[in-house]
Amino acid sequence: MSGSIDEPVTRVVRKVFGTAASLAVVGPLPSAAVEAAFARLNEIEERFSTYRPDSEICQIRDGLLARSAAHPETQQILAVCDALFEESGGIFDAWHAGRDGGLEPAGYVKGWAIGVAAAILRDHGVDNASLGIGGDIAAWGGGPGGIGWSVGVVDPRKNTTLVARVALRDAAIATSGMAERPGHLRDASTGSAAASPWLSFTVVGPEIARVDALATIGFLEGRPGMHRVDHEPGYGALAMDEHGVLTATDGFRSRTI
Repeated sequence: MSGSIDEPVTRVVRKVFGTAASLAVVGPLPSAAVEAAFARLNEIEERFSTYRPDSEICQIRDGLLARSAAHPETQQILAVCDALFEESGGIFDAWHAGRDGGLEPAGYVKGWAIGVAAAILRDHGVDNASLGIGGDIAAWGGGPGGIGWSVGVVDPRKNTTLVARVALRDAAIATSGMAERPGHLRDASTGSAAASPWLSFTVVGPEIARVDALATIGFLEGRPGMHRVDHEPGYGALAMDEHGVLTATDGFRSRTI
């Protein structure tokens, strides 16, 4: 179901994960695709929410459910979080990332969930669209102008101002920082809000779950996080420090418009 670049963009906005999920599609928008994608997102939220006492994540966090007894999907995500812990040298610690120092895998789950929903849409023939949740976006197809989906990176000091704009085509973008959700990133060693030289850390790349994880790690890691992303093929980063100075990798600059 390929949409012409001359066709209008249809937008659908719904609440998921306590924030807005926004879908934009060039061309026809089959209702079955929308319902299937958002039903899957709701299922993921029910399983992984840290605000619903009956979710599997809360049950595991509170010691009411053994990890080995959880749904296979939950076990899979926790295994990925464990791998990210090892990869990051303990910086990405989903088991102690919550406000109470408990389990909070959102640093990976949100991006992964966007990717899952995007795959459902593509399976339904939606091949020119973007899907974003809380500022993290996956986009595929040529966009409304045929040159990719234009996405702005917001200045964390003033959210009405953009500091960069990128074109996404079969790519994704995610940002970690304190501007939108102060205190949501925690230092696992102290349980307090994470300290970082960055006000925000944005990553672009081909795979939304990886982009989301790298944005979290890069923000928490500080300046070495920029080098981490720069050495990952296909990925790029843009970060703003506490003085408002921007630093970008070549991988990010190559996508700017």
